[in-house]
Amino acid sequence: MSTTGRRGPRLAVIGAGTRGYAYARLAAERGAEVVAVAEPDDRKRRRLLSSFGSTGARQATSWNTLKLDTGEVDGVIVATMDDMHVDPTLRFARLGVPMLLEKPIARSWQGCCRLRAGLGDSAPPILVAHVLRYAPYTALLRSLIADDAIGDIVNVLHLEPVGFWHFAHSFVRGNWHTTATAADFMVAKACHDVDWIMHLIDSECVAVSSFASLTHFRTESRPTGAADRCVDCTVDCVYDARRIYLDAALAGDFSWPVEAVVAEPTVASVKDALDNTRYGRCVYLGDNDVPDAQVASMLFAGGQTATITLSAFTELRSRQTIISGTRAEATVTAAGVELYSFADQRRRFWAADGSKSSGLNASHGGGDRALIRRYLDEIDEPTSEGRQAFGEALRTHRVAFAIEEARRHSTVINPRDMPDDPAEVSSPRGSSGSERTGGLK
Repeated sequence: MSTTGRRGPRLAVIGAGTRGYAYARLAAERGAEVVAVAEPDDRKRRRLLSSFGSTGARQATSWNTLKLDTGEVDGVIVATMDDMHVDPTLRFARLGVPMLLEKPIARSWQGCCRLRAGLGDSAPPILVAHVLRYAPYTALLRSLIADDAIGDIVNVLHLEPVGFWHFAHSFVRGNWHTTATAADFMVAKACHDVDWIMHLIDSECVAVSSFASLTHFRTESRPTGAADRCVDCTVDCVYDARRIYLDAALAGDFSWPVEAVVAEPTVASVKDALDNTRYGRCVYLGDNDVPDAQVASMLFAGGQTATITLSAFTELRSRQTIISGTRAEATVTAAGVELYSFADQRRRFWAADGSKSSGLNASHGGGDRALIRRYLDEIDEPTSEGRQAFGEALRTHRVAFAIEEARRHSTVINPRDMPDDPAEVSSPRGSSGSERTGGLK
């Protein structure tokens, strides 16, 4: 669909939270305009529209009350919560325009299968926000692999350093603290890490296993004398909500994560949130069920192996990967790729495009920007790659959900054995006491 003669593609944004706002901002930088928004939070909806909305933009408090007809938009971005991806995607796929779907596709493999069945064979291009595959350092790494600088990949050792305060914000206090409403940890946080590895290794994943633990963020770890809320606490704690949110607000910084907890960007609103919301609670109160450390192992049909480690107990920084090849060892971060060549035993470093200015942590090493560029290009001129993108994302999700099944049952699973029929797939377990002492060992 050509956008010649217009200011830019017309977008509908479903979900105006952190990711929806970020995608809208990056799209607006390339000339797109938001002509419709669905978001229950009035402040978030107004903020997005005032920043990137067109005159007379349509708005609704829910995706199912936003009325759009064919020809009114050129693209739809679905950036709702994990458990609200399937139905809005099915609804707006009927418009026939390219869609961008925030990861994960669904909270469960059952949901993924339901979406695939509901879309049928006439679905428009749907790009899933596996942002790491679009990052400049990924393009650099793939070019080195194509040039045989690494040789054949034998093993991938991948670390996702979640960051101590980020984990506390998102997975203890925040929206992803329980699998009752959000996807499992490996899916919610690292499905695009799984995707990234599969993007590098040109072979089918045939076996996975996983182990996880919730060792620290539980009542047994609560310091003596800790209060229920940080504002009432005198214990010196690195997870003190005042350090994470209030100090930033007092310094005039209301960007993420502060923006995620307040209705208005004021110090008073941050103080109110710490007094009255989950974001001010002690991290050791014990109602979260997400592991604070997890490792997954993957075996590919070509004999390659890979491990993914997620850890809460790190600095928030770029992902780090060591790739063992037959010709060289590669150390990969968002900044670029360092190769240690076996032939001459020398190290060489290639910097990724824009690595000094892309905001490595917040924007996935430039992956967010590159994803939006790819999506807008798909709107302008649909491609066979765009038509195949959703199927490829489903294969990644099959592996990610298989990892979680292997973790739950302490076994090895072939992702191909995951059922295709949504009726045959069990829903993920919700929060429970046995989850901590059983599935998370």
